[in-house]
Amino acid sequence: MEKTSIIVPIYRGGKYIDGMIAQIEDCAAKCDSVCALELLFVNDDPSEPVGNLASEMMETKVIETEKNRGIHGARVRGLEQCTGDYVLFLDQDDRIRPGYFVSQLACLGQADAVVCKLLHEGRQFYDTRMPFERVITRDFIISVRNSIISPGQVLIRRDKIPAVWKNTRLSNNGADDWLLWLCMLGAGAELALNPEILFEHVVEGENESINAVHMMASEQEVYDAAASAGLFSPGELAKLRGAVRAAAEDHIRLLSKFQKMFFIYDDWMKQQEEGRYLHQYLKRAGVNSVAIYGDSYIGKRLYYRLQKNGIQVRYFIDRNAAYLEEKIPVYLPQAGLPSVDLVLISLAEAEESIKAELETMTETRICSITDLLASMKRERITL
Repeated sequence: MEKTSIIVPIYRGGKYIDGMIAQIEDCAAKCDSVCALELLFVNDDPSEPVGNLASEMMETKVIETEKNRGIHGARVRGLEQCTGDYVLFLDQDDRIRPGYFVSQLACLGQADAVVCKLLHEGRQFYDTRMPFERVITRDFIISVRNSIISPGQVLIRRDKIPAVWKNTRLSNNGADDWLLWLCMLGAGAELALNPEILFEHVVEGENESINAVHMMASEQEVYDAAASAGLFSPGELAKLRGAVRAAAEDHIRLLSKFQKMFFIYDDWMKQQEEGRYLHQYLKRAGVNSVAIYGDSYIGKRLYYRLQKNGIQVRYFIDRNAAYLEEKIPVYLPQAGLPSVDLVLISLAEAEESIKAELETMTETRICSITDLLASMKRERITL
């Protein structure tokens, strides 16, 4: 029977080990007639040994590194000691569904690796902006961006992992997976697509993927490694250089967006500390029902806060409505939206253009969260 090796680097991640073993055991129960599983933890913190681990459902192994290698070095270390025909790289806080291996192997066919869909920050990542079939391609990954959010989406034939990836040493964590896909594609690898959502990428404060400084440095290292290895033609290398520059610009834009969101949250919390509450202000303004434009960070917080305090949130409005699942309906921006007292724009950017667009579709009052907080501050009523 063929075997799959699951390689999980851990760094001060003892709290994740039991959960990781449990979810891989759930997978093992589903695929015992399809493939055997081997789970390898690569402990990349020599100061905190993990010790031996065991499971009745699969082989387990703990690999203690002699020094901190970083996530790329830890993945390579695990790869050196695994014995599977296939390899799955997981982060310590990742989550996969019990049917992961059955589904991925069924879709792999003769390809060198298979990529599944995922949930990223609690929502589908591939949507109208990032259509799955269009962005998981050689040209897109080389010339636009790394469209594979996490290695956990990809089941790989072990013998198709190129030596150049294993032998490269990256000083910065964050983009070694992009380098892996580039190395594979540069060697002519074929990627199969699995439209099933099998993986959930959890973003926490410690994730390198949200450290803009490290990510930009790591992505530059990826370009340098690809250029040194001669993986691509001069034309494709120029496209990759442009993609790395565009990625840096995206990191800066995201930092700007998060800064704006921080000031919204800060204003919101300050007003609550002073006794001014959104739900009370809305009720005084005659608002008992709302629709929230933007099913994202602030939108979700607004939904729970308003619902809890007697303001009925009837639906979300979002351009990716077809890809979202909520407890309430999610509609595209369109004419004929159900009646509410107020449409509340929860986004930290482009509020005015969104408001102008909505005004062509509805006569309902429209207000952004920033304008609402400013109005509350001017009212200066403490209850």
